[in-house]
Amino acid sequence: MFDVNTILNSTDLRDLVEKAGGHINKGRCACPIHGGHDTTAFAIYHDGGRDKWKCHSDECGGGDAIDFVMKWRGYDFKRACEFLGGDVQSDPVEMERLAHVRVENKRKELEDKRNEYEAALRELQVAQKHLYYHNTKKQWATEMWAARGLDEGMQSFFTLGACEDFDIGGYHTPTLTIPILDEQRSLLNIKHRLINPQKPNDKYRPERSGLGTFPPFLAIPEMGFDGGLIIVTEGEIKAMVTWASLSESDIQVIGVPGRTQFKNIKDKLINKNVVVIPDPGAEKDAYDFAHSINARYLPVSEKIDDYILQTEIKPNDLYRLFSTQARRV
Repeated sequence: MFDVNTILNSTDLRDLVEKAGGHINKGRCACPIHGGHDTTAFAIYHDGGRDKWKCHSDECGGGDAIDFVMKWRGYDFKRACEFLGGDVQSDPVEMERLAHVRVENKRKELEDKRNEYEAALRELQVAQKHLYYHNTKKQWATEMWAARGLDEGMQSFFTLGACEDFDIGGYHTPTLTIPILDEQRSLLNIKHRLINPQKPNDKYRPERSGLGTFPPFLAIPEMGFDGGLIIVTEGEIKAMVTWASLSESDIQVIGVPGRTQFKNIKDKLINKNVVVIPDPGAEKDAYDFAHSINARYLPVSEKIDDYILQTEIKPNDLYRLFSTQARRV
């Protein structure tokens, strides 16, 4: 008789992930299913006596080895089990029952996660911690924000703040804080920029876990994904500095939280007046995104916020740069 436990117990999930193209390092790798670039986005962990996986980009979900094969190969439940060595001659009635149980368990799991998400979001919004971080930030934080190109007026406009002692599993560091708001100015999360990260490339943490990946940052939340000119950058600080350096009111600047997240706003920006600005070294993702939405593309020699600060470019000249130098791709 067909037995799911037998299949799972005899399957090496790590070996399966590597066959799919994942290069695992300390239980993490870039997602071999959707092909992301973040080498920590896909995690393998032990739970309930066996290995499971999770794609933290929220694109592919997670689960056991059967779930992985279903996502990776595009198979249904029966074919995934056969791929992993299941009995091809299994009772079709039993197969249907097992598939139904699996779908129901997934539905319940998603419902529980949604309830957890809503509870976490309500807790975050009631606490309004971003206002506390803004109102209690010390002079060192004010000066650090100013050095990044955001004077005290802009710090108030964006409600930027600081945390004196942010705890990351027992490791403590001060942080700069960036509230992420939706189009109704409701708080979605707070992004902490670590002042003393343990690893140079591990610089950001959320105020509240369980809320998924960071949403895109909207310089003017009420404008949403519209504007006479929409500029898309990688990162919240770049978006804020770019918006603060312009003199035009009908401009929206959007900062995506990482190069793999451009695609999440694709449907909102197709055929609008958009200029996409890549980070040096991340041009391909930005270029492909610009091409997919019929946008213009403007590579610059430095990260856009560094470029603005180093050149001390005037607002009208910056606007002219976006309007005349960006090219259609």
